[in-house]
Amino acid sequence: MERGWEKEDIIIGTNFDFEYRGIKNKLLTDICKTNPFCNKFYGMLELINQGILDDDFWFHDQDAWQLHDDLNFPEFVGEIGGCAYVFTSEWNTCSLFVKKTAVNILEFIVKFMKMNPDYLESVQSDEHVISTLRHGKTEIDEYLSTINNQYNVGRTKMEYRYNAADKPIFVGGFVPSIPDSVRVFNGENNDMKINLIDKILDNVFRKHFKEYKDNF
Repeated sequence: MERGWEKEDIIIGTNFDFEYRGIKNKLLTDICKTNPFCNKFYGMLELINQGILDDDFWFHDQDAWQLHDDLNFPEFVGEIGGCAYVFTSEWNTCSLFVKKTAVNILEFIVKFMKMNPDYLESVQSDEHVISTLRHGKTEIDEYLSTINNQYNVGRTKMEYRYNAADKPIFVGGFVPSIPDSVRVFNGENNDMKINLIDKILDNVFRKHFKEYKDNF
């Protein structure tokens, strides 16, 4: 809410009951049991098919944080926009921007996962699946667009990803309850000595994360 989001803007999809400060989960029933790290695409598709997601949306993991007030849905060709690790062309799917017209692309991804359980068991996460679909000359390759890294800078080799990004940085991926993770983003442990945790985010972390409050 500190960044201007309303309760109605926040959609949490889970396969269990959950409620926090008036925000109730949207129950998901189509679950990927073959590989739990592939469920985000199952969830997005189910929420669209239920009519819950009916506009362009920002999907992000629970450890992806908005770092700047001016975050808006980016312009890109295709249906789903994601950011590369930079040191590899593989996407980090922690932060994705999905157009409301992407239902056919999501259906293709989920169908691919369901049809290839052995492959799904052999990979670590959906990031490998998306890499296969992006570089395997599939019919959805052109609809998966790599966008600028300002929309997703994560902890792994953060300096590479920061330097490749336009500024400002809109999204950062780190865990507030893990001090070493925070230090990469607060300037203590990155080569640029740049603090990406502003006062708004600092106050939120102090309120909700004891480990953060105790260490910073």
